[in-house]
Amino acid sequence: MVEETVFQGGVNAVRRRGDRVHRPATAAAPAIHRLLRHLRAAGFDAAPEPFGYDDEGNEVLSYLEGDVHNALPAELRTPELLTSAAALLRRLHDASATFAPGPDDRWQLPARSPAEVVCHGDLAPYNCVVRAGRVVGFIDFDNAHPGPRAWDLAYAVYRFAPLHAPTNPDSAGSPEEQARRAAAFCRAYGVAAGAELLDTVVDRLAALLATMRKRAEAGEAASQAHIAAGHPALYEEDI
Repeated sequence: MVEETVFQGGVNAVRRRGDRVHRPATAAAPAIHRLLRHLRAAGFDAAPEPFGYDDEGNEVLSYLEGDVHNALPAELRTPELLTSAAALLRRLHDASATFAPGPDDRWQLPARSPAEVVCHGDLAPYNCVVRAGRVVGFIDFDNAHPGPRAWDLAYAVYRFAPLHAPTNPDSAGSPEEQARRAAAFCRAYGVAAGAELLDTVVDRLAALLATMRKRAEAGEAASQAHIAAGHPALYEEDI
């Protein structure tokens, strides 16, 4: 008998059965599975492998061994973890650059121009698998969508530096320390940090807020929970 472990993925129950994960599928799942297969074919094995659907309609994915943190604990705010996340994001983007979106693909977030890569869409510690102090995998591609590299990079820098106001409970370090970590993340990715990146962070957070409110009005439980928890105010203060 395969042991089952149930854990929370946002507002959804996610079940691990052996080396497989069963999680609710979105309308974007077919496009995401096609993307995940493409990534593996391109040599990027740091994302789940799709195995179709179970009898209940949940998507079935490979389980990535390691730890996932909602917010990074102090002992993991290291240069090694920071640069490993940035380097892995660069590999993800490079592998996705040759993905050909299909006419029937449905993404949960709108494609953005220029569609240089397929963005992860929610690259943060809570979607990163950590082993031995390094980020070794990315999970939860539900918000993946075609877009510019900088769009994904900006949000990752926002989360990992992190570029938070002092009032944000996830904030860490002085503004100067956050700036140094942001620059280190960009260097490890292979670009220079500058005012343009900060402008993109602001635009990215504004888009996140607009999407959250739109989804909440449409009845999406996850977005309603974020709003009830006061998350919009935190994003606005960070902006």
